[in-house]
Amino acid sequence: MIRMHNIPESIKESLKPYYKENETPDVFPAKFNIGGKLYYYFTFAPAEEQLIMENDGTVPRVDEVKNTAVITSSYNGCIETFVNIGSKWVKANRIENYEKLKDILRDIESKLGPFPQDVDSAYRVFEPVPDKIIDNQKVIDESVKKADQLWQRGRESLLVTEEDEKEMHGYLVEMIRAQVRLNDIQLQTENERKIIYDYVSSKKGLLNFTALNLARKLKPYKKHMFSSNSEDAKGWSELRHSVFNDDLEAERQKNAEILSRKLRNPR
Repeated sequence: MIRMHNIPESIKESLKPYYKENETPDVFPAKFNIGGKLYYYFTFAPAEEQLIMENDGTVPRVDEVKNTAVITSSYNGCIETFVNIGSKWVKANRIENYEKLKDILRDIESKLGPFPQDVDSAYRVFEPVPDKIIDNQKVIDESVKKADQLWQRGRESLLVTEEDEKEMHGYLVEMIRAQVRLNDIQLQTENERKIIYDYVSSKKGLLNFTALNLARKLKPYKKHMFSSNSEDAKGWSELRHSVFNDDLEAERQKNAEILSRKLRNPR
């Protein structure tokens, strides 16, 4: 793995003019092979700028590395997203939690049924939701797993290619779309969930221990499942549209202009 302490002294010397004393330079742990050339990718915490340097220590002009900046920044950003967000989604234990919800719903039907017509209709809508959530969570888990394998390969070979970036970005898109679908399913069935919650609560009584127990088991799902009151629900339709309908190439070109302004390469 490439680190600041093991890059060639000539590269360190070439880097010195591009950062200040209060900044900490860091190097991406692998070189990028883009267009037949090898590049180092540097950051300078706490600043937000980056520097792209050729393998021999040459620092190319911004207009020469716009596309390179998109690839390097995209790959780095994907990894950060998988580490900071994707890993948390994997560790959220959703599959086990929603397998439990399936059992709870079966118990509600068998122990508190038969339902009134409105409750029965709501139950038929809500009953398949756990399986749909589990299916999308499996996509998330697999995307994070494949991204980690790809990154480990890059760390071991000390090289990331353009194809690697496309593959990594594809895993990121798969993960995010699965999460959006997962939230969509919950948002679209919010009313039906409420009907079931209210029905179970209405059956509670001092002597109805079955209903009391089922209401207790449902409580975490009532609290944590995505709804119109969730923190991220505001602007959800716009976010959903951007995830599924945005022109990715147009977005890529837009990012190229933004990233070029954050490069410390000569202009």
